[in-house]
Amino acid sequence: TTGRYDVGQLPPGAALNFGGGGAGDLSNFDVFISDEPEQAFTAAESAALMQFAQAGGGLFFVADHAGARRCSTCVEAWRVINEFLQSSGAWGVRCDGNNIAQNGLTGSPTASPTATYFALGPFGGAAALSFHSGTSVSVTGTNVTAAVVVNSTAGGMMASSSLPSGGRLVLLGDSSPADDGTCTGCSARLYDGWGEVDNARFILNASAWVAHDGS
Repeated sequence: TTGRYDVGQLPPGAALNFGGGGAGDLSNFDVFISDEPEQAFTAAESAALMQFAQAGGGLFFVADHAGARRCSTCVEAWRVINEFLQSSGAWGVRCDGNNIAQNGLTGSPTASPTATYFALGPFGGAAALSFHSGTSVSVTGTNVTAAVVVNSTAGGMMASSSLPSGGRLVLLGDSSPADDGTCTGCSARLYDGWGEVDNARFILNASAWVAHDGS
């Protein structure tokens, strides 16, 4: 709605690539967002994601708590994301694979320099981010730019990292902040996290940062 972004969605069955053409060609985009991925990226897709990032592209991964498996053949999102992060060895952030905020929890920006962009970005000021069952996120020490940018009493909620090439990554440990609380045919309890506290502004500011939009 700002007029600054065009958003596309990967069609079912389309594989990610970098420069190979088709709907999954990451070279046509500035940011790749994956919200609760439920199937592991193939080796070719993981390679394409890193090629994209090495070319300056942005990655935004949204995980969920341990045990959040949405179908009988699905893989928990935090495991899918960690597999990619560990295979690349470049980002220095991870999902901890736990379940925090089962009764709801709010976090606030850290003193990380990157947190300033998330808290005072183009979509307005953000001081509070809420979770409803998610995994905490942390840094591994393998990338000096990696940082927890939103923290809570139960651990990190959002982390960021970047590459010398300009590629950037944001990791959010819970899908509830980006949820609108609606789902057809779902039995799970959902939350309108987008409408809670400053969740929308945090996520939009983080998206702008990972896209190099104004930062």
